[in-house]
Amino acid sequence: MAEIEFLGARLEKEIITMVEETAKEEYVDKTKALKYLIILGRKQFLIKRYLDMYKHEQCSIDKAAQACRITVNEMMKEAMKEGIKSSETMEEYKKGLELLK
Repeated sequence: MAEIEFLGARLEKEIITMVEETAKEEYVDKTKALKYLIILGRKQFLIKRYLDMYKHEQCSIDKAAQACRITVNEMMKEAMKEGIKSSETMEEYKKGLELLK
């Protein structure tokens, strides 16, 4: 079982409203709704961060996917949504596919 620790935070009314609305929509209590939103926000934060690094050739798409805990295919879809094009050549791509086999 995960260790649980209390964290008090002062939140703006609009954030509290978001948590309350999410709790109602998901039929959960506010604590679970807040946890869900934090996890979802963290995932989106990491995707944005690593897409930026990938765009500036500071990491590969597979390393970005690994850091975000998603598949390479999902990361490639995220990159496409952002209009980020791969700098990898077709030969490099084919070589990578062969290595996967």
